[in-house]
Amino acid sequence: MASTAQSIRFGAPAAAAAAGSSLDALNRILADLCSRGPPKDGAASALKIHLEEEARDLSGEAFSRFMDQLYDRISNLLDSNDVAENLGALRAIDELIDVALGESASKVSKFSGYVRTVFEAKRDRDILILASKVLGHLARAGGAMTADEVERQVQNALEWLRGERVEYRRFAAVLILKEMAENASTVFNVHVPEFVDAIWVALRDPSLAIRERAVEALRACLRVIEKRETRWRVQWNTGEFMMSRYREVADIVIRYLEHKDRLVRLSITSLLPRIAHFLRDRFVTNYLKICMDHILTVLRQPAERASAFIALGEMAGALDGELVHYMPTITSHLRDAIAPRRGRPSLEALVCVGSIAKAMGSVMEPHVRSLLDVMFIAGLSSTLVEALDQITDSIPSLLPTIQDRLLDCISLALSRSHYPLARPAVAMARGSTVNTAQQVSDISSPALVQLSLQTLAHFNFKGHELLEFARESVVVYLDDEDGTTRKDAALCCCGLIANSFSGTTCPQFSSSRSNRTGGKRRRLVEEIVEKLLIAAIADADVTVRRSIFSSLHGNGGFDEFLAQADSLSAVFAALNDEV
Repeated sequence: MASTAQSIRFGAPAAAAAAGSSLDALNRILADLCSRGPPKDGAASALKIHLEEEARDLSGEAFSRFMDQLYDRISNLLDSNDVAENLGALRAIDELIDVALGESASKVSKFSGYVRTVFEAKRDRDILILASKVLGHLARAGGAMTADEVERQVQNALEWLRGERVEYRRFAAVLILKEMAENASTVFNVHVPEFVDAIWVALRDPSLAIRERAVEALRACLRVIEKRETRWRVQWNTGEFMMSRYREVADIVIRYLEHKDRLVRLSITSLLPRIAHFLRDRFVTNYLKICMDHILTVLRQPAERASAFIALGEMAGALDGELVHYMPTITSHLRDAIAPRRGRPSLEALVCVGSIAKAMGSVMEPHVRSLLDVMFIAGLSSTLVEALDQITDSIPSLLPTIQDRLLDCISLALSRSHYPLARPAVAMARGSTVNTAQQVSDISSPALVQLSLQTLAHFNFKGHELLEFARESVVVYLDDEDGTTRKDAALCCCGLIANSFSGTTCPQFSSSRSNRTGGKRRRLVEEIVEKLLIAAIADADVTVRRSIFSSLHGNGGFDEFLAQADSLSAVFAALNDEV
């Protein structure tokens, strides 16, 4: 009895301490979500994990109290005058929508009320944009339970468009209508005629931001119409409209090529490839020369050439090989824009190279080959990698050259970050010479390292043995101070090993164990897997631990290595991971 009484006496303070610790953890997670920029990596998933832990550990009544505290914190953040706190609350709601929290109808009602309050009280555009996305998520996840809320939101948005112009409400209205069209099309479909009558007000609004969002809402509405066999589909479908009025529309667009307003000129330039797409042969016969003359003129104007490069890439896709006679001139403009004498390189020009290569294939080989040097001058970027991916898919003869150049870039970025004076390991292994004066954007930036790791894992490096490079220059990032970098390093190691299993970079293990090369390769894999398992157990970031085990589980080739005694011990140790 004495011990029981003692337990009861000390139980309340212990429970209170546990509750306080849980609330502190919740507040830290919510604080990580409160940011004007992107929130801290993993903060949203941390909220879900914390809720699942509390649901598992607390009694029903205690968990209800915990949820009341969570809702109070979200409500307080929404009531705040701090934009970052408002955004944090909306991110929390967005994460909670898909979490099972007892009565779904009650949750939907509560979250709908929160979002409704945001649209009525907030004016910051970032808040309104995020609130509209949360509303769309809620409508999509809630299904029939959200029908009344969708109806209310659509009606309010239409009234805000029809009524006196209040800029933030008009902005909110087009955001809401777009999300409702995309995520609750059954309910929205009833309001299509009202929408079409009202949207023209927003399309003519003095604010560019409102006009752009109104276009997105109209596009979403047209998709709703297109999917349904109704009279609206025949009356308003864009393709059917254009077939009978092609010349009329094309002539109107051509008439505005030299308009005095820059925004109009940019819009007209972006329309040209769409006109080419509708009726290709008629466009080539009647409009290709005048449109290409216009685009080439715009390419000589630095302030507007970005739109011309985008239009060129899209037009190449619409016209197949019809641009071949323009390629020498286009290539010259691309070279000047990618490596300008002054100013920053044009990312749009890099995109254009990839788009044209994808559209025109091997006929572009000499032109792209002549551009490779300037494309690599500015160093590694996601835009460059995407363009190179399109090029290697469409012009296979350039794959070996691009592989070598890209590996040099990656090696330079990874080795300089940890060893500023080291010669890149890939170059040493291949015996190639790396231009050490080559520019690599912001060489110490974690973002550059992460891009290098992602590219190494996913780009087509068929024919290259990269396991040794992984051991020398990638494994080191498993100890990086940045959690995202550690995760990318782990996934990169897993990907390179998996490639060796599948034979995309080397012969399969089963056919090479008996020779020296196979033995060395096997030892490399064992060493890297050992490092991965250490990270999978000890890393402080749950996303890193989870991503490693997901990768190891997702490829049966790892089983042979995981079945070793040391590996099994590590796997058993991970069974104690609460997540």
